Amino acid sequence: MGDDDDAARRHRAMSGTSGCLYETEDVRLFHRPAESDYSVVLFGAGEGRPRLSSRWMSGPGQAALDLYEIVPHDREALPAQQIDALCDVITETNSRPAIAVGAGLGGLAALRHGRRAGCAATLAFSPIGVAPSGDPATGPDLRQEDLTATAMVAFDPKVARDSAQMQALRRLGGVHGVPLPFMGLRTERALIGEGCALKVFGEALHGRLWEAAQLLRHNRAQDDRYLARLSRACTRRGHYRWAAEIASKTAPAAQGNPELALARADALVGLGKSLEAVETLERLVVDAPQSARYWSLLADRYEEMGQDRATAEVLELALEVTENFGFCWRLIRKLGAMGGRSRAQAAAVAEMALEQWPEHREQIVRIAQGLPPPARGWSAPDRRGGALLP
Repeated sequence: MGDDDDAARRHRAMSGTSGCLYETEDVRLFHRPAESDYSVVLFGAGEGRPRLSSRWMSGPGQAALDLYEIVPHDREALPAQQIDALCDVITETNSRPAIAVGAGLGGLAALRHGRRAGCAATLAFSPIGVAPSGDPATGPDLRQEDLTATAMVAFDPKVARDSAQMQALRRLGGVHGVPLPFMGLRTERALIGEGCALKVFGEALHGRLWEAAQLLRHNRAQDDRYLARLSRACTRRGHYRWAAEIASKTAPAAQGNPELALARADALVGLGKSLEAVETLERLVVDAPQSARYWSLLADRYEEMGQDRATAEVLELALEVTENFGFCWRLIRKLGAMGGRSRAQAAAVAEMALEQWPEHREQIVRIAQGLPPPARGWSAPDRRGGALLP
């Protein structure tokens, strides 16, 4: 080992207790020892909140698991030499069968360093950073000899980037793809669920790849994001009843997920239940009144139903709560198109907008100039005067 490795070893704590086992300038190795049949080497990606949470494997109520976790200090820092030094520590301290696991950049690191860490199998979720051409000269130096005896890669074939990474990896022999449609780039969420991760890892380590893949596919139903995507896919294909059932019959923990609620609203519209869709969106607005997205979707729904007055009322409330100029602009246009007294209200809103958003003056003037004057002598805005004149 070089000087850097010798310096890093001074940070090493070989007591066997839970905590930091080894540290380099850019990467740390944590170890949570436990009496288990095998060990898991979890490669983090340094992306803020970890994509693949260790709690899914050894959280409260889960079986004990001997866990090594490699955590980079910085999202851009995955130095191969330093990670190799950590892998050497793992091989020195671990005598159990081991599986390397990672997602995103961590997935690539698991593929690249899992064998060096003494692992017999690798499970990578939507790895990124693989050379699209499959030529190591144009990307990470992932070589055939880097791979563990068993290498599984979970990916979403409906996501172009994920599919391209899998195609590049297939140029290496022995890489087994596990397609997980409708998971997006967060395929690691297929591990969510009581005891699922441990079962998947166990099957992979025993070479039962089909069984491991089936567990991942079946367990997708525990992920609310997957259910929302699947529901929307059914809606796009005209299967509205299936879409509504998928978005409604979920695990209790997922019932409050806004993406599921939005997917359910789309399905209800397809079933001709527009009022129920509106009620669903109204609940989202009540729960998150600062969300411009939910207000906008609610206004869209009323507008599609031909409820102009209700649309204007929603936009007015949205403007009051969020102070979002987009709602102001839309409200002026809606009121102007409604005619009658609503035009005078549109002019009043435009006056207010000039005071609150002077940076949008040109846009406000253009909208207001298109409003016919109401009965009591309101005049068109004057570009030179800087105000809407009474």
